[in-house]
Amino acid sequence: MAIEVPIEVLTRTHVLEPANSPDATIGIWGTTSRPRLTVRRSPNPAISSGSYRQVQRMGNPLINELVIGIGSKDRFSMDQPVNDSQFANFFLDPPIVHVVDAIYGKLFPGALTVPTAPRTDLLPLVTYAAPIAAPGTPAGPVADMLRLNTGVPATPFVNASRLGLLGGDAAGYPNGRRLFDDVVDITLRVAVGGVLIPSFNHFPNNILGDGVNVNDAPYQLQFPYLADCPSGRNRRHIDPGEPGGGPVQ
Repeated sequence: MAIEVPIEVLTRTHVLEPANSPDATIGIWGTTSRPRLTVRRSPNPAISSGSYRQVQRMGNPLINELVIGIGSKDRFSMDQPVNDSQFANFFLDPPIVHVVDAIYGKLFPGALTVPTAPRTDLLPLVTYAAPIAAPGTPAGPVADMLRLNTGVPATPFVNASRLGLLGGDAAGYPNGRRLFDDVVDITLRVAVGGVLIPSFNHFPNNILGDGVNVNDAPYQLQFPYLADCPSGRNRRHIDPGEPGGGPVQ
């Protein structure tokens, strides 16, 4: 789903604010809802009824998958950012950090050192804080919303970095999220590696990733932006390192 909206409609001042304005940064999230009751009686079609209930939401990528703890995921999916204080302990001490640390520690003892909780370095992801929001912006409570500084101009595609802010590209995730932003690598380096803390911005913390750094088909520069869908019957998945699969590093 792609929606084009004038920036002036998004800011509370209804004008294009400069990047250093406290009014330039907005918070965005989306929800998915379905009818409360669905009855499936094969071979008859399913019958849905009742009021719509929220079953999922999305702000920052990978929050429910990697940050919210088991046992709280459904509650998180059905709630709203205004109530996210109940999940603050997950945001400031993500379970994925301990999982990766445990796995990495067994393979390479002592090689990976991660920051200790509370992870105040992660506040820019869940509050209105620099480097996304301008200094002086009211931080607000901890809440999962995708923040976007509308005063930062888009980076031309040829100059853009898949690592967004970590790659020196101010228009990339976590300042908004573009289609080609490598949110897995960014999340691993920021949430697990703690690279926003200067003393943790070193090897191996700053090279954590999933090993997939390019798409197997180039993105388009116009709608619908994604490449054409490959055949689901006649196409074999191409892995990184194979011809056409992109580099591993």
